[in-house]
Amino acid sequence: MVRYALTGTPGTGKTTISKLLDQKIIALSDYYKDSSEGKTGSGEWIIDIDKIKKKVFITEDSILEGHFAHEFDNIDKIIVLRCDPKVLINRLKERGYSKEKVRENLEAEAIGTIYSESLERLDFTNIAQLDTSSNTVSESADILKEFMNGNIKLEEEIDYSERILEWY
Repeated sequence: MVRYALTGTPGTGKTTISKLLDQKIIALSDYYKDSSEGKTGSGEWIIDIDKIKKKVFITEDSILEGHFAHEFDNIDKIIVLRCDPKVLINRLKERGYSKEKVRENLEAEAIGTIYSESLERLDFTNIAQLDTSSNTVSESADILKEFMNGNIKLEEEIDYSERILEWY
């Protein structure tokens, strides 16, 4: 059985899509309050990664869901959800993120920060990416189910780095 990390920049669909999957979901957000040093002035949790790692027990055939799920050691495969920054900007604005927080997340998505961090943990053969830019939540969940059942491969390369050039 495989232990998955479902990760990605905020707004790519992790939580919403994970609710439609047929496996046990371990949502990191359920552990934020007990694993944090409080909140920032804008209401964001200040998470102590070491503390949360001690609280979360990942079982076989489960999916660890959260934007830093890829940082856990006992993961077999990582799925990175991706989203075109031109689409992601609207999702983040709808959440009421500050201008600075929107920009920070768009830049992280454009340069593939979470995918790069995942490569520091696992070999690229154990990392998959799914672009959620134009899929519905249901379509994305169905694609992930097919992938986890071994019926399809996911995209190997997603590159939004050219989006940064449009911003300057």
